[in-house]
This record gives sequence, structure tokens and C-alpha cells, in this order.
Amino acid sequence: MRVIIAGGSGLIGRRIASALQARGDEPIVLSRHAAAQQRPGSEGITVKGWDPRDDSGSWTEVLRAADAVINLAGSSVGGWPWTAGRMRDLVDSRLVATATLVDALARMPSSDRPRVFISGSGVDIYEGKDAQPATEESAPADTFLARLCVDWEAAAMHAQDAGVRVVVTRMSLVVDREASALQRFALPVRLFAGGRLGSGKQWISWIDSKDVIGLMLLALGHNDARGAINFASPEPRQQVDFSRSIARVVHRPFWLPTPATPIRIALGKQATLVLGSRRVAPARALSLGYVFEQPDLEVALAAALRTRS
Repeated sequence: MRVIIAGGSGLIGRRIASALQARGDEPIVLSRHAAAQQRPGSEGITVKGWDPRDDSGSWTEVLRAADAVINLAGSSVGGWPWTAGRMRDLVDSRLVATATLVDALARMPSSDRPRVFISGSGVDIYEGKDAQPATEESAPADTFLARLCVDWEAAAMHAQDAGVRVVVTRMSLVVDREASALQRFALPVRLFAGGRLGSGKQWISWIDSKDVIGLMLLALGHNDARGAINFASPEPRQQVDFSRSIARVVHRPFWLPTPATPIRIALGKQATLVLGSRRVAPARALSLGYVFEQPDLEVALAAALRTRS
């Protein structure tokens, strides 16, 4: 299988490319910084330069005769601070890249088009709607990140008009040694300042990187995988429990609560990443028969956070 990974230079892209290569597939990464993307362990993975704002570039020829396209393009929401310009970039970096890819697919002869288009999204679409665990059928929230996810998914779904199967991956917090969001979350605990943030009752949905790969491979190969799939472990945790698990894993105390007000003052609109609640169930993954490889949070955290000897 020939799989194009757009924006594939980040953690998820690298993990998927390596997994595809290991099973004998041909991953091709599209990166804005192609010359800098040859990392240790990436030998044999082709990297091509691309400009997400140019739908007539030479990179479009790479899409021809591909079996699948995975779209991971988009600026990190963790970048600080969320100025008006930064928030525009969060939107544009996702919507422009997605529309460019979809338009390129639509212009191809049908015989050359990939069979499946997998595009990013996030569990932020459910933010605050957690009286019950949110499934793929739950209505979206009305927050900045939720609206961004709705628009991002809508841009991807236009590929259906060209007869391409579309999957949107609603991603949770990824647990992995190289996951920057997890490392930032764990930093106060490592510095002996771990504790409840705000009420501590906000839900954190998470997924081990092994299951990110597993679900991506399911989405690539299962013809019934269509529309939204929640990339989330079956066991979300409230923040106080999630952070206490980190403290146990890294052998630190859990004792210093931080009220919500100073967090909001320090982070502004970005405080939603810390205080927002996302309680998500992987209903679609389970209905497709997926068995989670790592559903135990503390085992996943131990692999990601313990210092190697």
C-alpha cells in the first residue's frame, strides 16, 4: 500500500510512517521542511517537500496512484500564547491544507485517486459536553476549538464528492515518550508541584500511541470505517486522577492545588487546554472490532515518563 502522509513530520506522522514501513507498505511524507526531516529511524521513508497553499505544485503528482492519504497538517494548539494571529494560524493551517489536498484529489482522474482520505480532528469537538461519555453521534460543543474541529472535518468530508472514503480522527491526548503535550502536563509533577488544577473534575481523554497506530491501520484497511472515529482509550480520567497517576509513576508527591483563576489569568483563552473537560468513548472503534493494545493508563504513563536506565 502506498500511503501519503501530509504534515507527517510530527510525532504521529513519524510513528505511522515507521509502522507502515515495518509491514511492507510505502509511506511518503509531505513536509514543508523536507530537507530537515531525515531522522534516525526514518531510513527508507521518502520525504517530499510541499506547500499547503499551492495546489499546483509538483507534490500533487505524488498523490497519483497512491492508495491512501493521511492528512495531519496543522499548527500545534499547545503553542503559546493564543493571540488573535495565533488563533487565525490554528484555523488556516488546518483548513487551507485540507482544502488543498481535497481539491487536488478532485482534479485527478478517478482511476488515479486514492481510495481513502484520513484527516485529523480532535476530541475538543466535545469540550464540556460530558454528563455522559461523548460518542461520535454526540452534538458538537460551541467553543473555539470545537468550531475549529467542525470546520476541519467539513473540509475533509468534501472528498466524498470525488468518491473517496473519508475518515476523520478525533484525537485525544497522546501518551508517548515524545509527546510534547504529555510532557508539559507532567512537568509540574516532576517539579514537585503536582496537584489538582481548578476543580480537578475536568475529564481527560487519552490514547497510547500504539493504539493511535492501530486505529490508523484499521481506518486504512476497513471499508466500513467512515466518518468520525474517536481516538480515545475506553477509560478517560478526571484531571485529579490523571495527574495523581503521573505522580505515582514518577515518584513525586501530589499535594499542591492550583485554583482556576490564576490559570485563566496566566493562560487566557488557552486555559481551556488545562481546565476544559473532554469525556469521550471510543464507540465507533469498538463497533468496528478494535481491541485496544494499551487501555491501562498507568502502564502507558510508565512507558512514556519513566527515565530510561
